[in-house]
Amino acid sequence: MRCLVRLTHAYVGLALSLVMLVFALTGGALVYKEAYWRLVYPELRGPAPVLAAADHAAAIAAARAAFGDEVRSVKLPEPGVPAYHLYLVEGEAFLAADDHRVIDRWRPSERVMPLLFDLHAHLMAGETGERVGGVIGLLGVVLAVTGLVLWWPARRHFSIANLLPRELSRRGMVMWHRDLGLVSTPVLLVLLLTGSGLVFYETAQRILNGAFGDRVPSAAAPAGEADLGGTLADAAMISRLDAEFPGARIVFYYPPRDGVRVHEFRIKQPCELHPNGRSYAYLDGAGRLLQRTDACALPPGERAVHAMYPLHAGKADSGLYKLAVLFGAVALAALSASGVLSYLKKLRWV
Repeated sequence: MRCLVRLTHAYVGLALSLVMLVFALTGGALVYKEAYWRLVYPELRGPAPVLAAADHAAAIAAARAAFGDEVRSVKLPEPGVPAYHLYLVEGEAFLAADDHRVIDRWRPSERVMPLLFDLHAHLMAGETGERVGGVIGLLGVVLAVTGLVLWWPARRHFSIANLLPRELSRRGMVMWHRDLGLVSTPVLLVLLLTGSGLVFYETAQRILNGAFGDRVPSAAAPAGEADLGGTLADAAMISRLDAEFPGARIVFYYPPRDGVRVHEFRIKQPCELHPNGRSYAYLDGAGRLLQRTDACALPPGERAVHAMYPLHAGKADSGLYKLAVLFGAVALAALSASGVLSYLKKLRWV
C-alpha cells in the first residue's frame, strides 16, 4: 500500500507540476492585484473620497455617456481602489471618482492582470480550461493527502531549517519538499478545495448545504413587471438602498439590459466575508423595491458556499490571511519545482 501511495504521489505530482507552478505564480500575483493597480495608476494612490448617492448616480451617467450600451456593470469605489471600475461587453475601464474622466480602458489581452486571471482561472482555454483546472485542483488535494501519509514515517527528521533549501543534492531537495509540504498543507488544502469548489460550484453548493442540513436556495427572478422609468439608477434609488441596508456598502450596479428589466445592485454588509457581498436588491425605475436578498439571513451552508471565493483569493479583509495565501502560492511553486528536481536528480539528468 505504501508503495502505491508513493507512486501515486510521485507520478501525479510530476504530471501536474507545470500547471501547479502556473497556478501558484499567477494566483500569488492576483492576491495583490489592487496594489499593482495603485502602482500603475497614480489616480488610485490617494485616499478614497467620501461620495454621496448623487456622486454615484453622476458617475453611472458618465459611464453610459462614455461607453453607451457597452457597460455591463459598474463597481463603485472600494477600499484600495478609489475609482469606478467598469465591466464592459469587451474589456474593462476605470473612471476617476472625482471628475469621472476615463483613466484607462483595456481589453483582457492588453493588460497584465486580466491575462494572469485568464491563465489562472481558465488556462486561457475558456470553460474547458476552467473545468480542467478544477480537476487539477482536486488531484492537488490527492497530492497533499498522500504527501502527509508519506511524511509520517519520517516525522522524526522534521526540521524548521528544511523549510528553505539547504543544499541542491537530491537528499536536500527531498527534505525541503517533505517538510515544506507538511507546513503548507493546511493552507494548500484550503486553496485547492475552494478553487475546485468555485469551478464545480453547484456540486460544492449541494455538498455544503447538505452538510449543514440546509436546502439549496433557488435563484428566483424579481416578481412582477418592472417599470423602468429612466434607464439608469438615480440618486434617490441609491439613497433608498442606503436605508434598506444600513451600514452596508453598494459594490456593483447592473443597469437594465436585454431580458433583464430591473435595476440590480450587489451589496456588501458588515457580516459578509465576500469582498463584493452576496446581498442583492432589485428596483424598478421609480425606486420601488421588487426583491431583496439578505446574505446575513442565509443559512450557514449557503454562507459557507459564499466564503469559497474570499478564502481562495485572499480577499477576507485580513492582511494576515492575505500573507497566508501568498505563502501557500510560494510553497506550491517550491513544491512543484523541488519535486521535479528531486526526480530528475534520481535519474541523474541534472
